[in-house]
Parts: sequence; C-alpha cells; structure tokens
Amino acid sequence: MKIVKYTAIRMILAVVFLFTMNQLYLNTFWKDDINKHADTLENLWVVPLESDAIYFGESSNFHIQEGDSIKHRISYALDSLLPSISIATVDNAGLHAGTYLSLVKNIPKEMNLKFVVITVNYRSFSANWRYAPFENYLAKSALMLEPSLPILNKYMISLKQYDYQSDEERNVQMKLAWKNEKFAIPNFDYDNVIEWDSAMAWHTWLEVNPNLTEENIPLASHYIKNFAFNLDTVNNERIEDLNAIVSIANNKDYKVIFNLLGENFEEAERLVGSELIYLMEKNRSLLVSYYADKGVIMVDNFYQIPDSCFVDRNWPTEHYNYQGKKIVAENIKKAIIENELHN
Repeated sequence: MKIVKYTAIRMILAVVFLFTMNQLYLNTFWKDDINKHADTLENLWVVPLESDAIYFGESSNFHIQEGDSIKHRISYALDSLLPSISIATVDNAGLHAGTYLSLVKNIPKEMNLKFVVITVNYRSFSANWRYAPFENYLAKSALMLEPSLPILNKYMISLKQYDYQSDEERNVQMKLAWKNEKFAIPNFDYDNVIEWDSAMAWHTWLEVNPNLTEENIPLASHYIKNFAFNLDTVNNERIEDLNAIVSIANNKDYKVIFNLLGENFEEAERLVGSELIYLMEKNRSLLVSYYADKGVIMVDNFYQIPDSCFVDRNWPTEHYNYQGKKIVAENIKKAIIENELHN
C-alpha cells in the first residue's frame, strides 16, 4: 500500500510539473518557436472566428508575376465572388496535404464552418515532391502543430523525432522511387521515371519531335520527373493525408472541397508526348472518382488553365497569371453554389 501511495504521489507531482512547465512555455517561447518551426499556424490564428469557410493553399494561391500591380489571390477572388459568405485564407509556400491536415487539426472548436477548400496539387503525389529536401521542414511543422502539449512537441522536435533525413538520404529515396514505382503505358518502351528521363536526356526524341530543342530538353525532363507516376491510393502519403482531412471534416460536420489545380498539359504534350498525358489523365480520373465516392466536392481544374496563363516557363508549376486564378475561383464558386453552401 505504501508503494502504491508513494508512486501515485510522484505521478501526480510529475503531471503537475509537466502542466506547469507547459503553461510557462506557452507564455514565453511557444510563439517564437511556432514562428521558427511552423509559421503557417500564424495565418490560422488571424482567421476570424465568424468565418464561414477557409481556403487552404500554397504558392499557387498568391504567386504573382513581376510587374503585377495587385497582389491577387485565388482565395480573395473566390471570397469576392460570394458576398453572402466569408471565406478566410490560410496559405504558405510549398505546402501539401500533410500540412493542411496539421492545420485542420488546429481549427478552433468555436468556429462553425460550412466548408473548407483544400488545394490539391497533382505534383505533390510524385516522388519528386514526396522526397524533396523541404519535407524536413514540413514534417517538423506537422509535429509542432500536433494537438498535444506544446512543450512535448518542442521536446520531440529537439530530438528530431520526425521524418528528418539528410538531403542525400532524400535524394536516394527519390531515385529509388523513380526506379521502382512502375507504371504501364500502352505501346511504350519505358515503365519508370529513370529510364524515361534518361532517354529524354540522351536526345531520343530530339529529331522526331519538332517542339524539342537542346534548350528545352531539361524542361521536358522535369515534366517526366514531376508527372510520370502511377497513383497508388493505398500507399501514397498524400492520399493518406487527404483521407484524414475528410475524416475530420465528417466528424465536425462541414463539407470538404478539393481544388485540383490545373496543370500545363499543353506544354507537357508538346515536349514529352501523349504517353505522359495518358498517365496524367489516368491519375486525374482515379483521384476525382476516388474522392467523389467519399462525398468530397471535387473541383477539377486539371484541363481548365490554358498554356498562356502559366507564368513559369523553366519549371512546371501551378503559378498562374490573374486570368488563370480567376478561372480557378470561378470553378470553385460554381461548385459551392451547386452544392448550396453559399447560404
């Protein structure tokens, strides 16, 4: 009995000490650490509690061309198109579904949301993004944002108890995925990124594709590395993240809108060919049907943005000019009205 009492007293004291230190941490260093390790949460802090919806996005939402006179966002355009409801913005560069999941977990309980808009970037499912060096920061942010005691999160970060890997290790992961994650394209000689990309680099199509030049072969290779994959709904990390977001929304009784961004399929087909478009379309179709079956409102912008609206010409991105952003905003607005979420 004495041992039980002895143990219980010390457990109580340990818990009291932990909560006291946690409160002290919250009042001193926590906000500075959030700014350093997970600054996207600061964008969520300033969202008005009376907002009807939140648009979660990455750089596609806010990127502007040099010389643009206004800082236009897809989310701002969407909010202005729907004056009867208030749509807030939470965004930052380089985010994907894993970060959005961490943020959704931190939506204040006081908020009575009608829906959230989640930006879905096709490239984020590829090995080129899943194993990019920036994943270290995103994994650290996710741990920092976990709904646990903040002081424990910080302690785990100090021990690097998240998916921390060196740039060399990330690069090895990426190359292994490019080699081992197979895809099948009818009447095509290649079934993995390494072989296809190598063939492009060795000028296999330079003489037969009038759109290819010595100068744009590197861009064509980037399209292969970013867009040539077979979407695996069982093992892909981004699918797991999106599924978790849907589950949280269902439990909290608000709708989820997945905003599938438009890709420059015109340039992809010109430089790489119809084989890449075959894979992209196969994955797009699977993604749309997979989440529509889960009750998600899918806004499919995949083929909606013309080549002229893409502002980056040396790397495949989803950075659009103002016209491209308006197209995305209009499509989301249409889906919101069709599903009667604007009242």
